[in-house]
Amino acid sequence: MRVLRAVGLVSIAGWLGVMAFFSLGALPLVLRAVDRATAALVVIAVQPSYFSWGIALCGIALATSVVQVASGREGRLRPLAGAALCGVTLGLLVWSSTIVGPRAVAAWRTRDDPAFARSHRALVRLTVATMAAAAAFICVEVVSLPSRRGR
Repeated sequence: MRVLRAVGLVSIAGWLGVMAFFSLGALPLVLRAVDRATAALVVIAVQPSYFSWGIALCGIALATSVVQVASGREGRLRPLAGAALCGVTLGLLVWSSTIVGPRAVAAWRTRDDPAFARSHRALVRLTVATMAAAAAFICVEVVSLPSRRGR
């Protein structure tokens, strides 16, 4: 079970790192370096891979948490909380990638500025919520680690 727990934790931590790097590092840099139209094309090109990796990594973490819940070896509360947080993270990613993201792209392509602004705000909120759920999963996993004192 330790291996499953580690795989789930690394998957979510990796995804949180990718999200933070893209949202807080690379994207602002691209927006400063090139004009808005080119920056939008970069985001549109990257978005499918970004969401695919997120869905895959969160799916792995969800699967490991569900297996831990089913086994019951480490109790049920921590793995159940982890599975719930992974499910929320995965659900937010699927919603972003299948509904809100395509709406933003369509609004940008048709130059519907109010619709794009609404979709973009929704994507930002979903990204923040996804990052919060991933961070909460990591906190649950780290706080519940057994103490190593005296070993």
